[in-house]
Amino acid sequence: MAKKRIRKDQVNGIYAYAQEDKLFARCLMAAHQYISDEIGVNVPLHYERKHIYGPAAPYFGCYSPSTQVCVFNFSANYGQTLRSALETIGHELRHALQYDKGWYNGHTERRQRWGKQLIGDWKGEEYKGDYINAPWEIDARGFQQHYAEMTHQLFTEAELNTVLPVYVPKKSTK
Repeated sequence: MAKKRIRKDQVNGIYAYAQEDKLFARCLMAAHQYISDEIGVNVPLHYERKHIYGPAAPYFGCYSPSTQVCVFNFSANYGQTLRSALETIGHELRHALQYDKGWYNGHTERRQRWGKQLIGDWKGEEYKGDYINAPWEIDARGFQQHYAEMTHQLFTEAELNTVLPVYVPKKSTK
C-alpha cells in the first residue's frame, strides 16, 4: 500500500498558496474561537476553495444548519482584507447562534420568474421573500461588524490590513 503524501503547505484543511493564506487561516481560526466563546456557540470552522452556488455567486462563507459547521470560502474572498474576512466569520457565527437559540432552522429556495424565493421560519413566523430581506440575514448583517471588531485586539493593524491575494494557477509546461 502506497504511503499517503502529506503536503506541508496544508493549513487547517486548505492548501496555502501564499503566506497570506497561512496568515488568514491562523487568524480566522483564532477569531472564530474567540467569537464562539463570547457568544456561547460550539461549531467548527471549515475552509474551502470553491463556489457552492456557482462561480458568479457572491458567497464569502456559509453556515450549514444540517451539519452545524461554519465555512469560509477562500476563493470568494480573494482581494478582501483580513478585517473584511472577520466580518464574514462574525456573520456566519451569528447564524450559528440563531440556530442554537431556535430562532432560525434553515430555509428552502424556490425559483420564481423574478428570481429565487427563500422560505423559512424566523422566531416562529414564516418568511417568504428574497435573500436580502430575509430576517435571519438582516440580523446577521446587524451583528457581523460588532463580532468582527471584538476580535481586532487579537491582531496587529498590519495583519488586519493584509489582503488575500488572487490565486493564479501556474501554467502547465506540457
